[in-house]
Amino acid sequence: MVAQAVPPPLVLAGPDGRVTWELLALRWRGADGIWRATPHVRPWEAADDEISSARSQSAPLASVILSGVAPNFSRRRASSEESPVATRPFAEFSPQRTLRDQPAQGDTANVTGPEETQLIPVGSIALAFSLDATSAPCLALRIAADGPAFHLEVSTLEGCAANWLALDLRARPDEHFLGLGERFDRLDQRGNVVDLTVVNGASGGRTYAAIPFYISSAGYGLQLLSNVRMVLHLATPDDPAVVSIRCAAPSLTLRLIPGKSPKEILSRYTAFAGRPALPPSWVFGPWKSRDWTTDNQARVAEDIARGRKHQLAGTVELIDASWQPYYHSFTFDPVKFPDPAGIIHHAHGQGYRLVLWVSPWVVWSDPPSENYRYCAERGFFIKTPSGDPYVHRLANSPTFVGSCLDFTRPEAVTWWQEQIRRLVRLGVSGFKTDFGEQIPDDAVFADGRTGHEVHNVYPRLYNQATYAAMQAETRGILLARAAWDGSQAVSALWAGDQSSDFGPATGLPSVILAGQSAGLSGFPFWASDIGGYFGTPTDEVFIRWTQFGALSPIMQLHGLGCREPWNFAAETLAIYRRYAQLHMDLLPYILTFARQAVETGLPIMRALALEFPDDAGIWGDPSTGSGRDMAEHEYCFGDALLVAPVYWGGDRFRHAYLPAGDWRDFWTGAALAGGRVHRLPAPLELLPLVARAGALIPLLDPSADTCLPTDNPALRVAGDDLRLLIFGGANGHFRLYDGTRFSWDDATATLTIADSPVARQVAARLVGVCASVAGAWSPNDQPLDWASSSLNGAPDLARIRVGGAGQHRIAWTM
Repeated sequence: MVAQAVPPPLVLAGPDGRVTWELLALRWRGADGIWRATPHVRPWEAADDEISSARSQSAPLASVILSGVAPNFSRRRASSEESPVATRPFAEFSPQRTLRDQPAQGDTANVTGPEETQLIPVGSIALAFSLDATSAPCLALRIAADGPAFHLEVSTLEGCAANWLALDLRARPDEHFLGLGERFDRLDQRGNVVDLTVVNGASGGRTYAAIPFYISSAGYGLQLLSNVRMVLHLATPDDPAVVSIRCAAPSLTLRLIPGKSPKEILSRYTAFAGRPALPPSWVFGPWKSRDWTTDNQARVAEDIARGRKHQLAGTVELIDASWQPYYHSFTFDPVKFPDPAGIIHHAHGQGYRLVLWVSPWVVWSDPPSENYRYCAERGFFIKTPSGDPYVHRLANSPTFVGSCLDFTRPEAVTWWQEQIRRLVRLGVSGFKTDFGEQIPDDAVFADGRTGHEVHNVYPRLYNQATYAAMQAETRGILLARAAWDGSQAVSALWAGDQSSDFGPATGLPSVILAGQSAGLSGFPFWASDIGGYFGTPTDEVFIRWTQFGALSPIMQLHGLGCREPWNFAAETLAIYRRYAQLHMDLLPYILTFARQAVETGLPIMRALALEFPDDAGIWGDPSTGSGRDMAEHEYCFGDALLVAPVYWGGDRFRHAYLPAGDWRDFWTGAALAGGRVHRLPAPLELLPLVARAGALIPLLDPSADTCLPTDNPALRVAGDDLRLLIFGGANGHFRLYDGTRFSWDDATATLTIADSPVARQVAARLVGVCASVAGAWSPNDQPLDWASSSLNGAPDLARIRVGGAGQHRIAWTM
């Protein structure tokens, strides 16, 4: 790695002068495999073909300073007396106004600071990099304002035959790196080599959903805008002071996103990458699917019947692979599913919606299927360099081969979308879009690109085409496995294929990390296969995964082998029923943070580093690393609940770090002090779960089996009435997804409810506190009648009717 022999040519700093990001060097590698550093940097003040102008610059460049508050630049000349990045603050400014010395007209900004700071155009700037002071520039770096961020483009110049480029950045000793897609090995990727390639795998550094974006704890985010393979060396043990970003192409573009907090950085990133539309509420009820190898219409009907018989809350029945006579006919197998319209109608009548599995290919067979011949004759498949349909491995079996659709060919997209729309018109409400990770590098696409260029972006093209077709017919959901930058706007994610155990690399511990890192990468709607995918889980694995799944955005039963709760032990069935009900009861809470997610990009499932970035305890002991694994396997669900799932067999307690502040046990209301590790009880039936002091948690009242209309009068259907759990010890506020506002005044033990757009009953309870209701009052301060139970019949609550403008109040006497 290149040692820093010269000042960093480019830095990002805040208004206080604190540097958060430093470019140390640009490097390039040619066909000979040798990396060449380009440490000599000069201002670029010429057109691309006027190299001599850049070479003739006599004043050496010290640094270009990027303002972390507004997209502007200043340039500092070299000085022998002081550091090129002075510790003296420089003014905060924007293109419209600076704090002082802003020109009244024109497109330049005068940055207040040391005398050697020069006047630079606000809009953009460029630097030329060369091997030394006398050689011609070989790389150019162009920097432009890009909303609240900076757009950087590195490109090669004449005489530089690069096939790889590298940017070397400074890494601080305590810097952490979060995001980079759905990651199964660690939350903090510091010390890792991260290969940004979409692959069919989910262990170690392999992931289906590689997202070229990370959040640095130093105060910036970096979005890599290239689609080819990139490899990141994130302060690896052999070079801990350097982040090296390497791209397998002769150019690289990126977006540097300043921010005062990880939440601000993530929100800004998702505004660029895209945010999803709000899914329908039924997406957030429990899902059920079968082992695809044995699934058929009778088993779908059994899922529906037995789920309702055992009073298991549920809203989605997912039919996995092998529902067709061949892949892909886009028709139901008449033997396995003799009456698809009938089973869909039956599911709807029982309060379910049906989601279907698809994948972006057609299997090759001898003789070829009707659809394979149709697509091949019309050029709908990706091609070999010689122009033939590219037949290659499609899934996990080495003998399972076929051809992928070319989603860069408009006619192929139209054909695909016609099949999707026909299924939606039949009554299908969403799609599980599997695969998309296996495009060969030498494949040729209709738009002229190769598989090397399209491999990573292919899942996005596939899901965009499917999503557009579905949304043209219904407001549904895509649950995707593979993803790339920009996929966030069209699909939820599920974690793919894990082993049915507590294995650290491929079992339950790995998906606890995956859900958090997916959220840090812009995917707020996420699920895993409860019980894992490969193998039949033990009762204990099934129970602990159920508890985790219930406090995930989407709760999904799926996998090979048994996943039917009624086929486990009676105790396991009862525990599943309890947590499926908890997930369903939390629907108002989940919908609130789902709406926040589509508005701000913040996930429902939040890593502690996102919610508590300034709490050093979330990283464990920095000298030993102890405690990091523990805190990485905790997360916040919304902003009020902290979940510490048990992810190891035999454990009946859970050590959990609670960030600074006051907390309450969710189940008992017992007070827990933050800023330290607690030993939380975790018998098999109990998920360690805590709430912030002052938290107000809305639940359905009464508990519901579904949130969808149903023909079954015995089913409980979610309505607008609520139970509200109050965790005292601090003041609290909660704004429900529909605008209803709840406020808790801890000193006076008073709950205020305001602005409910619908008439509803609210039953409130103080958790873990002995108190009596002092009274309830209407908006005009008239006493209200109140009931002492919820609509579920639970005692020790105060229930009143609210609605419309004004404030309703309930007060307690402690």
